[in-house]
Amino acid sequence: KFCVESSVRLRVQKDGKLTMAGITPEAVDAMFPRVNGELHPMTSQLRDYVTAGDSTRYDQLGKDMVRLNVSSNLLIQKWHDICFARCTRIIEVKHRLHRHGGAIVDFMELYLRRGGDTIFLHDDNLTLEDYGADNGMELYFKDNDPHSLAKNGGLEDVSLVQKYEISEEDYEKREKTLRNYVKKQREQDPNFRLFANRPKDLPGQEGAPERPATPENVGELYAIGARCQVGPGDRRGAVGYVGPVEGTDGTWIGVALDEPQGLNDGTKNGKHYFDCTGNKYGCFSRPENVEVGDFPERDPFACLDEEDEI
Repeated sequence: KFCVESSVRLRVQKDGKLTMAGITPEAVDAMFPRVNGELHPMTSQLRDYVTAGDSTRYDQLGKDMVRLNVSSNLLIQKWHDICFARCTRIIEVKHRLHRHGGAIVDFMELYLRRGGDTIFLHDDNLTLEDYGADNGMELYFKDNDPHSLAKNGGLEDVSLVQKYEISEEDYEKREKTLRNYVKKQREQDPNFRLFANRPKDLPGQEGAPERPATPENVGELYAIGARCQVGPGDRRGAVGYVGPVEGTDGTWIGVALDEPQGLNDGTKNGKHYFDCTGNKYGCFSRPENVEVGDFPERDPFACLDEEDEI
């Protein structure tokens, strides 16, 4: 089940799990982790939104067209909702799939998975309509080329790509390298540092602007449980901790975020300071970057009008 929103293709699997094109399953799980074994509320709402038009997804498709999913025996990658004319001959389908999966047409066997059965598309001169192809069915092409580039991950496994390597001896022979540049500079000035002249306006560096003083009543201003907004990014959540963090200076505000937009789960340097929903739902920020006030949890579908969804 698919939709395209802001150039991102989403898929909802049968177990309710989300997948996104170009994003690893682990990253999607980190964005929408399960809560107490159940689907994250955002996942559930997004699933409902993505699948809302399933019953009418083909209504705008011309009667002479069909959308098919495509998979292969040698590739992990799959192609979804590829549009074909029903009158397309099988040989033409093979030529098109060659551009997708690299299989040579003469070595390609094509099968149509129709839900209840799978049929071999043996006659190249027949059309998809002749074989009963319909929306949502799957085309499966078998690449029988013994020398296929797709075999053993040849088109997908980047670990098989030979990386350029250079020995220390060969690198030393090169003149225009960073190492050689630093060496020549230190021959002239033993105290030379590569980034000695960069602006000294970063926190912790000499000449950096001083941080605002931490209020004496910081515990009252940032009460545990108070709703707040954290910059940068106007991330919302609730105050979970106020105080020092081991290994750092000054006072920090620990915030349990509503969305996975943080860097931790309330733990820093192996010490747990406050509880939050899960990984990436916690952050520590300086008081001047945290604003306490009326910041309710955002509704991701608040921008929808009543006519947009029922």
